[in-house]
Amino acid sequence: MSRIRSMHKALGAAVASALVLTGCGGGTDDGGATGSAGEDGVITVKLGVVGPQTGPASLYYKYMEQTFETFSDDFEEKYDVRFEVIAEDDQASPEETARAVSRLINEEGVHALMGPPLSGNSLQVADVVQRSQLPWLLPGPNANEIIDYEVQPNWAFMTNFTNQQIMAVLGERLWADGQKVGIVYSADGFGQSNLANLTAWAEENGHQLTAEEAIQPGASDANAIIQRFQDAGVDSVFMGITQGSDTATVTRSIEQAGFEPRTLMTTGTILTNYKDVADPSQWENVQIVDPRNFLEGGDAEILQAVQEETGEPPAIPSNNVSTYAMLDIYAQAVQQVGDATDREAVRQAMEDLETVHIGENLTIENPFSADDHELYDDDPANWQTYGFDENFNLVRLGTAAECLENGC
Repeated sequence: MSRIRSMHKALGAAVASALVLTGCGGGTDDGGATGSAGEDGVITVKLGVVGPQTGPASLYYKYMEQTFETFSDDFEEKYDVRFEVIAEDDQASPEETARAVSRLINEEGVHALMGPPLSGNSLQVADVVQRSQLPWLLPGPNANEIIDYEVQPNWAFMTNFTNQQIMAVLGERLWADGQKVGIVYSADGFGQSNLANLTAWAEENGHQLTAEEAIQPGASDANAIIQRFQDAGVDSVFMGITQGSDTATVTRSIEQAGFEPRTLMTTGTILTNYKDVADPSQWENVQIVDPRNFLEGGDAEILQAVQEETGEPPAIPSNNVSTYAMLDIYAQAVQQVGDATDREAVRQAMEDLETVHIGENLTIENPFSADDHELYDDDPANWQTYGFDENFNLVRLGTAAECLENGC
């Protein structure tokens, strides 16, 4: 058995225990988390993790918890870096996020901050974290507005794609063959970022949105939205929605209305809590794009290890992979510097990193630069297109470039 699939030993159990603590922010013994090497040569980092441990968005925390539980030993074995996690529950509330981030930075004195995983909440605290000059690890959010490159040196690093990148990949597909495009988006930071970036891409490329509709979180139906799409002649739909359950509300209304758009695209957020509230007939024509290959290579390795170690499916596969990549980046940087408390040196080492390792079979070279703290690009040849089988398993349909050229 490879090392990557046998990670969860005593340390993994300890970290998992820390991660399930609620908003008291502690209970962990930080006596050894000095940020420098101990007698055993291992650097123990005090890592603040903030996200919705409780509430309807808890899957956005669970993917971080699963990744720590599965792989904590991996980074100690490879880089002599151990993570001592101090977890805060922000309940997906912007106010609680602000409180949690403040506590982790000012009271706990963490060496780095991971999260929050929701774009809107990250936008709320972006200025605070940047001013703190703390390495900010963002494996979940998509809103490119979180990173303001006019702020230099910049402390935020993303290992998920941005909304701007996915719109560049989706735009050609959505408007192919003169289709009329409608977007339904969450009335939150993530959804609004989707709308802004799709609109910007359309304008830059000589297109326009035929219809745009917001859906409130927890809405019971989207019948009026779908009726307006039909009345406007929309035949290509993008769902930029934060929660899979809200995506299910839209696809259910699509089915009820007998609406059959030629193209029906969404994001990986459909993988959160969609399947349990939708029927196979409602997802059979839905497609997503993602720069990760969830079915082969290192990305698939990560997901398989999570499944085997936790006994649960990865909470959000894209973000499980992103979390692993982010921890690999940060651990390498700490190893190179030799001291997590030298935060500027660690930040610079992350920016100058030569290679990201994702599992044992995937590497990405030169991921960052001073004006690019985003792991992925927007080349359709580097993105995959997926559909779903009747059991909601991902089915790879080809690269985004192949689907654009040949159809999927």
